[in-house]
Amino acid sequence: MMVPNRETIMKVKLASVGYSQMDLLGKKFFILYGLCEQQLSKVRHYDFGLRNILSVLRTSGTVKRTEPPEADEEMLFMRTVRDMNLSKLVADDVPLFLALLKDLFPKVTD
Repeated sequence: MMVPNRETIMKVKLASVGYSQMDLLGKKFFILYGLCEQQLSKVRHYDFGLRNILSVLRTSGTVKRTEPPEADEEMLFMRTVRDMNLSKLVADDVPLFLALLKDLFPKVTD
């Protein structure tokens, strides 16, 4: 069985929706979802698979197109990932998820 290379898919999709920092953001996104799968509670409704990845990437493209061209891509992407995942998390996992985001996106203060 073939396993999709999620990191490559993330980078290509980020480039296709207009991000110029696709390598950096793709790597951070890949690491974040890997850590989420490992460290967050094993709750049935958590989905860090390809379907969720593509949904986040589609939404991040929409967000990028609605913002001015000079907007910080890291901030836009981090905000999209945060907003699309926080509502799915159980209360005990929220602080850990936010800490992972802060570690991966230290320059973003939003």
